[in-house]
Amino acid sequence: MPIPDHYRRGACPSAGNPMASGDGLLSRIRLIDGRLTPSGLRRVAALADEHGSGLIEITGRGNLQLRGLAEEAEAELTATLVDAGLAVEPAASEAVRNIQCSAAADLDPQALIDPAPQARALDQRLISDDRFRALPPKFRFVFNGGGLTHLADADGDIRADAVSTPEGTRYCIGLAGTSATAQSLGNCKPSQVVDVLVELALIFLEERQRLITPARRMRQLIDASGSSPFAGLRDLSRPGGVTADHPPAPEPGRTRAGTVLGVALGCLGTNSARLIAEQLEVHNSTLRITPQRCLIMPHGPVTNPGLAEAPELIHTPGDPRLSAIACPGMPGCASGSTATRRDALDWAEQVPELFDGRNLVHVSGCPKGCAHPGRAPVVLVAREGRYDLVLDDRALPEEEGHRIASGLLPEEVPDTLRALVSTAALNSPGDEPLVQSLVRVAQASRNRR
Repeated sequence: MPIPDHYRRGACPSAGNPMASGDGLLSRIRLIDGRLTPSGLRRVAALADEHGSGLIEITGRGNLQLRGLAEEAEAELTATLVDAGLAVEPAASEAVRNIQCSAAADLDPQALIDPAPQARALDQRLISDDRFRALPPKFRFVFNGGGLTHLADADGDIRADAVSTPEGTRYCIGLAGTSATAQSLGNCKPSQVVDVLVELALIFLEERQRLITPARRMRQLIDASGSSPFAGLRDLSRPGGVTADHPPAPEPGRTRAGTVLGVALGCLGTNSARLIAEQLEVHNSTLRITPQRCLIMPHGPVTNPGLAEAPELIHTPGDPRLSAIACPGMPGCASGSTATRRDALDWAEQVPELFDGRNLVHVSGCPKGCAHPGRAPVVLVAREGRYDLVLDDRALPEEEGHRIASGLLPEEVPDTLRALVSTAALNSPGDEPLVQSLVRVAQASRNRR
């Protein structure tokens, strides 16, 4: 189903190119390697307090956002980020730095390679070559090194996934998708991967202009023109090898990569950010930020008592808040008609049988679904102050039959969710995960329609 114009997402905001929202301007800080030094974290916290809402938002790509910015303050904020090495000028170069990287691969013995050096090298190539300013705003590169912070499920236009071969570790190069769905072009050595990705991006820029409407993503180009323009790169060999380890995402607590802290709804308070910076400084270490909106502190358990008491930080697996993803909603977003974050936290507390720390429940203030553009087992999407319940789909369902309830008041949602869980439990084998049961409930509901 096409997205109506009034529900379309805006271009990706960035330093020097903010996006207007309901509470002011929104600016994004791109973390190319998923890492942030204590001094960088302190600088971001100071900017959030001085110019923004007092919150640091963690995005589903492992980047940071500051919102609530006044128009007259944005230039000063951008200049400070550039001075701190957290952004570049001009804004047109900053806008194309869409690179995701396995943030803690260097700390994880089960990762095949730490892709951070290659990610940073690609970043420099994108910045230094004016041709790349023509890349569409959402065009994305993915470096997946494997291990706990793998990016196998991250969607990328051009991706490099670590594989083990008899000749050593190589990158499998793919186009348009996840590690499972991308079209593989072949393998290359780590020393060649940046050159290969640069060449592929340049081919994309050339080929997209041949279309009547230039492609904005690699998938659009391949669907229109095929993949033949990308075949036969000299540095690529036949695909093959053993893929990197892709375990479940790290949960709060101690892991082999360090101590993981969850951040409820990805909203980190500046006081907590400063306490985290203090803890990192004690160990002379760097913070890692994951797409699951978690923080990894590389060394030792959390010893600062203030962190144990921070209300938004999650220290143990199974916390109901780990299940919830929510956009700012009203009043933070002009498109929102409900207080999504408040509602999500309330429902997580009231319906722990659904919000079990593992099931994904997406609460969206409008059908744009900005907080989680992909499918989710359970979606509650607001329309004019009420909620629709969608199963196994997006905030704007691809199939209308996936919408199983409409017009729920916020206070009616908990009972509806409890009934949903009860129905799923009654109609599933005893050992079936709840998320699979919910998907079957959705399928049965569609069949009855």
